[in-house]
Amino acid sequence: MDIHLFFFILLVLPVAYSDDHDLFLECNQTFNCGTIQGIGYPFWSPTLRPSYCGHHGFELICQQNQSPVITISTQRFHVLNMTRPPLMTIAPVDTWEDPCPQQFHNISLNHNLFDFAATIRNLTIFYGCPLEDDIPFQHRFNCGTTTSNGNTYAYYLDESLTRIHRSELTDCDTSIIVPVNQSEFDELWNETGNIVGAWNKGFEVMYQKDMISCLACTNSGGVCGSNSSSLDFLCFCPDHPCSKSCVVSGNVFLVVETRINPFESSTPLVFSLIDDRPQLCRQDGFVLSKCEDPQPIIHIGGNEYRLMYLNHSTSTMSIVRNDLWEQSCLPNPINITINDSFLTYPPTNRHLTLFYNCSNVPQRPIIFPCSPELLSFYADDLSERDTYRDFSNSCGTNIQVQVNQSSFDELQTERNEYMLEEWRFGFNVVYDFPAIFCERCDNLVEKCSNLVNSPRYPVCKS
Repeated sequence: MDIHLFFFILLVLPVAYSDDHDLFLECNQTFNCGTIQGIGYPFWSPTLRPSYCGHHGFELICQQNQSPVITISTQRFHVLNMTRPPLMTIAPVDTWEDPCPQQFHNISLNHNLFDFAATIRNLTIFYGCPLEDDIPFQHRFNCGTTTSNGNTYAYYLDESLTRIHRSELTDCDTSIIVPVNQSEFDELWNETGNIVGAWNKGFEVMYQKDMISCLACTNSGGVCGSNSSSLDFLCFCPDHPCSKSCVVSGNVFLVVETRINPFESSTPLVFSLIDDRPQLCRQDGFVLSKCEDPQPIIHIGGNEYRLMYLNHSTSTMSIVRNDLWEQSCLPNPINITINDSFLTYPPTNRHLTLFYNCSNVPQRPIIFPCSPELLSFYADDLSERDTYRDFSNSCGTNIQVQVNQSSFDELQTERNEYMLEEWRFGFNVVYDFPAIFCERCDNLVEKCSNLVNSPRYPVCKS
């Protein structure tokens, strides 16, 4: 070897190693932002943590003794709580301590990065309304200043009250939809809370960017970050960055509280608990296949669903019918119901009815094209069902599907392009792990309960 080349390698390698090691050390530190401490990936702040230690969509603005502020889809939110990753509690800056904003905006999320938690309930706030004695007075507040129509009253209603009082609300100036947590919703309806308190307590969202990759990275001894140029995920290892993890040992991956990313296996997997109990006490969960895909397929009751994410803290997973994953127009539409003792539907799921190949449709339907001659459209579960029944007679068939509250809200805005997004028909199910993994262990209840509370499950194994 050329002696000059030899010394060049000796000189360059330590420098490169030093740079990579600095990235590892720098991103291995959490940071404090205002009133919240110990913040890590995917969050960063221009003055406290470099962007390559987080993800570009999770920038926090920090001020002393104040809650951090994050911008999501051009809207600014206070970050109130981050103690249960990947859940965080946020509240709109525009309505912070003031239910009468200067400008009115519906809450929108970047669904590539965030989604509403399963415990969210929606309120519709009507502004610039005349005094309506038929609407319960506890749902009324006064904004003081008049709106463009000269009225000062505002009302907050849930979906059922909105439907009941629709005719009285036609004279209001504008309306917005505001998400609140179920607990605050219950306080409002029990008259133990008020609208300002509900807004100030915020609502929960799930952040889901690269969380599976980050978990694999940290389990291998690395630190999560991103490429400052391409914004792709990077795992900073002590000696050099890697695309996924520092060391790959075996083929076992923890799947917890995140949107599902590709599993590194081309063979069918089993969604099950790994533990040291006798074989008699083990019970497999649900079979996963196509684990090389970003959203693997989960088999439940003889039907296939795409698994979008799992949230261990709430025992919730979000799934999509596989036949509706890439298309809305089905050659043979059928209703599918999950009849599984281990699974229940949360109360926040909503229903849509999809009507196919109709010769007649209601006024202002939300249409998706399936046939050049006939129309297809969907109706929500709060619409005038008698009217839709009249139109269903002109349709070839119809099916009912469940959707998450967030998807329901997106579809209600009549944005037809949302029908093209793959997770539009996703819905939540709550899984009962004590029942799944402990029902055959009556004589080992205590041991099984301890395992159920362990962070070791659920996992995918080959």
